[in-house]
Amino acid sequence: MRKRPIGQKVDDSNVAGEETATQVCKSACLSLWDSFLMLDHHYTAQFAICATKESSLANLRPFMKLLEISCHGVPWILGACILFLCCHEPHDIEVAVNLLFALIFDLIVVGLMKMTFQRGRPSHNIMDMFATASVDKFSFPSGHATRASMMGLFLCLHLFKNHLLMLLTIIWSLSVCTSRVLLGRHHIFDVVCGFCIGVCSYYLYQQAWVSQETILSYLDTYFDHVHL
Repeated sequence: MRKRPIGQKVDDSNVAGEETATQVCKSACLSLWDSFLMLDHHYTAQFAICATKESSLANLRPFMKLLEISCHGVPWILGACILFLCCHEPHDIEVAVNLLFALIFDLIVVGLMKMTFQRGRPSHNIMDMFATASVDKFSFPSGHATRASMMGLFLCLHLFKNHLLMLLTIIWSLSVCTSRVLLGRHHIFDVVCGFCIGVCSYYLYQQAWVSQETILSYLDTYFDHVHL
């Protein structure tokens, strides 16, 4: 391979050509992304049929808000704590503790992602949600969607054995995700990504699952006096 003689200048036209190609590629990617976001905004507005009292299906808004509350983090965390206090079998305690930790893990993941991306909610959204935090002003990803998919998997794989209950859980999970768009809370992209993030978070948490032996070793005194 022939080396370039010392002092020989690099061909400025080649460098300029490479920079131009990079800029064109970057510009094309940004243009494509902007077009995608415009479509996301457009179809989100089209499907927000319960967003306000003037919407075409405003009469379904109370039902959508009921779905919203059914997947809110506060009731779920309280429910996990109550489940733990009511458990008497070691396996049930293991499930209750891991349910609580999984919920906390979900809150941390969603909170960090909201603070990182800081995408605003749809313009037609009415901020009348129950018990919101400061990061809830951001839209990406949908926390309800992540929790619905994560808890749907958790319940079907660790709590419910009855096929009917599992089917109802899947229907509930998908209904919650759909309601986020119909209610005007999130863009479609936020919900789809939120659902996928919830699935990934569940399998990621599975790698850190706290075993029954570990839990009972930490809760031995409490377990002996309260649960038995």
